[in-house]
Amino acid sequence: MLKTILVHVDESVHAPARIRYAAALAHAIGAHLVGAAMFGVSRSVFPHGYDSRPGTLSASYFKPLADNAARALAAFEQIAGEMGVRHEKRFVCDQADDGLARMARFADLVIVSQDDPSESMPDMAERLPEYLILSCARPVIVVPRSDPLPWHSQKVLVAWDGGKEASFALSASLPLLRHSTGVVLVSLAGRDPAEDEFRAEQSDLKHFLARHHVTPHMLVRDAWNDTGHDLLALAREAGCGMLVMGCYGHGRFRELCMGGASRTVLADAAIPVLFAH
Repeated sequence: MLKTILVHVDESVHAPARIRYAAALAHAIGAHLVGAAMFGVSRSVFPHGYDSRPGTLSASYFKPLADNAARALAAFEQIAGEMGVRHEKRFVCDQADDGLARMARFADLVIVSQDDPSESMPDMAERLPEYLILSCARPVIVVPRSDPLPWHSQKVLVAWDGGKEASFALSASLPLLRHSTGVVLVSLAGRDPAEDEFRAEQSDLKHFLARHHVTPHMLVRDAWNDTGHDLLALAREAGCGMLVMGCYGHGRFRELCMGGASRTVLADAAIPVLFAH
């Protein structure tokens, strides 16, 4: 069950839609919503929290960052209060990437916005969604930069390839699937053995989901383009308002590398996507 939802709070133009989406979801499933605003400076600078004496050179640089976070949290509290959801606000003395990843340890789900190349926020890490998906050990919903309406019950497309990541994504999405208007579980079969394997798994999948009160429509499609664009096209074709998929990735020195399908969906999705790694 999803009892705590963590949403990224900042002064981005996308923040109000992101917060409303998270608040509506939290309200629908009875979850507690935590809005976290980042200071924008590594916690190694202020390991015991932000503290800078007024009038000092340090305060002249850091206080505007703290003020930005305070304004963002005030906007979050107003939206969450208007939407009648149980909530709390948190000022996190860290950068966006590591700060949210650490906060995610105490949440069941994280909600952030899709990267927007036209907007660069001072506390925003490059490819923040990708970093969180691969490092925070929690499912992450990425809300598209088109700023959709607040969460509401819609059909959901679930991508299935039989792997660990797909299994984690399916399990993580169960509370949302129970609140959906329909579930389409799709396997993109690029070769006959893959299709045969999926058909062999359908009975187990149906029984597993039935025990969670979810009745899916099973679909096997040949891959005709790249996997990421195929999934987005299928979501449009089926009238789905959310995509659920597993995400592959691995560390390389200080970088995180993500598979092509996941990267495509992250960049091009026009609907919210739940990723699990």
